[in-house]
Amino acid sequence: MLRRALAGCLALAAAGLVTAAGTAAHADLRAPFARAAAIVDPDGSLVDGKNVYRSWRSGTGQYCVQVAHYVDTMEALIQITPRHAGRLPHIAYRFPSAQCSNQTNTVAVNVTSTHSGHLADGGFDLLIS
Repeated sequence: MLRRALAGCLALAAAGLVTAAGTAAHADLRAPFARAAAIVDPDGSLVDGKNVYRSWRSGTGQYCVQVAHYVDTMEALIQITPRHAGRLPHIAYRFPSAQCSNQTNTVAVNVTSTHSGHLADGGFDLLIS
């Protein structure tokens, strides 16, 4: 069941996220139908993004992605895809949380190890539609 769900998430992310070469400062993420999108490394750095101000690692397996103020994270569909097969990211909060120092318009993401069940560092793709 978990493998089937992960495979479906990977297929959705592959269809929605096509990246081009570029830095986070000059992001060129091609996701024409997405309100916002981000590619986040295990260290919390933003590799690429669309309508994303920044991302950071707030603790082991805990990440924050701050999206543009005009993107509504409360009513949006958010898809998260792991960049490592042994990790399972999930949304912890869609509104300012202590995990993200109560920053506005942030999505808090926790990443869990599929082997131990504990929080573990791991990169992910985030898509807000």
